[in-house]
Amino acid sequence: MTRLTGAMTVALCSVLATGALADRTLNYAYGFPPGSDADLAAQTYADALAEFSDGALGMDIYPMSLLSFLETADGVRDGMADIGWTVPAYAPALFPSTNMLAELNMQTLFAGRSHSLNLAYAGAMGEFVMLHCDSCQAEYTAHNQLYTGFAASPTYGMQCISPVTTMADLKGKRMRVAGAQWARWTAAVGATSVSLPLNEIFEGLSQGVIDCVITSTPELTNMGLVDVVKAIELNIPGGTFASNAMANVNLDVWRDLSEPERLAMLKAAARYSADVTWRYEMADREARETAREAGIEIVTADAELLAFTEEFARSDAVDTIGPNYADKYGLDGAPEMIADFLTVLERWVALTADVETVEELEQLYWDEVYAKLDLAGYGMN
Repeated sequence: MTRLTGAMTVALCSVLATGALADRTLNYAYGFPPGSDADLAAQTYADALAEFSDGALGMDIYPMSLLSFLETADGVRDGMADIGWTVPAYAPALFPSTNMLAELNMQTLFAGRSHSLNLAYAGAMGEFVMLHCDSCQAEYTAHNQLYTGFAASPTYGMQCISPVTTMADLKGKRMRVAGAQWARWTAAVGATSVSLPLNEIFEGLSQGVIDCVITSTPELTNMGLVDVVKAIELNIPGGTFASNAMANVNLDVWRDLSEPERLAMLKAAARYSADVTWRYEMADREARETAREAGIEIVTADAELLAFTEEFARSDAVDTIGPNYADKYGLDGAPEMIADFLTVLERWVALTADVETVEELEQLYWDEVYAKLDLAGYGMN
């Protein structure tokens, strides 16, 4: 008799438990492993779709199996999956508008708080892409898919093998980075950015190949870095990974749904967007406590480094990000788009300041984004 591994069992049970009794079952592919926060949130998504459609629509979820992250954009386009977690950053030429907005993430430095900034950035991304960004929509349409969900990671800080709090500390440091804006900041402070696969970060830190990794706090436990990192700065360089189009629907599938079914899809996506982003926020809080318990020093950047980083973020948005996307991808309206997005982001920082539960976040995302869509027209033209 064949025995299933734990991961296979979770994945199989997910498939069996969701769409089996529905009138129509959609499949959802994402590159996260079974049991991860994203996988648990995907089950919430599937359950919500069944609930909001009164059982007419079901969902079979495929964690880390049907399509990888690199395959998802084309896989959803070609109908290999009905819905997929597309990562626009992995396809920069296809989705430059979304990527430009996501690359502005260091603007969270000006939020006036250090907690729950991912709730704000995710909301701003969702609102802007779905309600205000014609070029975003055109890019997804050209790839035969519709953007219906959004999420953002916790704040990116520095996890290092020794305390780093000053410009002098950073000089000559080798930093593993995960985005162009952080690579530019690394160069600006006199450090060196290093490209290193995720599965080599632990070894890189332990062997001195790199001195720090710029990432979110939950990676301390996700990647086992708690055993090698000695000090973390939680808020510098700042920013969040928000290049997530995590509920992109194949356009042919979307247009084949009835209006009540599309409404159910959007309600489920609102719950999913909130659930993913809230789980990330909770994981961040737990990881900070884990760091303290493990004896990892939590340090704070000095005034000079903070001021330098804030000035870098200001100038990078205007002088670098906009011109780069205009030159490389032909986004001629990049400066205006950036200014408009930053206004939206400022509003979302205020909207999310007092959110205390995932239910509150779901309602906020619904009221401020999904409820404002033209249900009859969204994705239908």
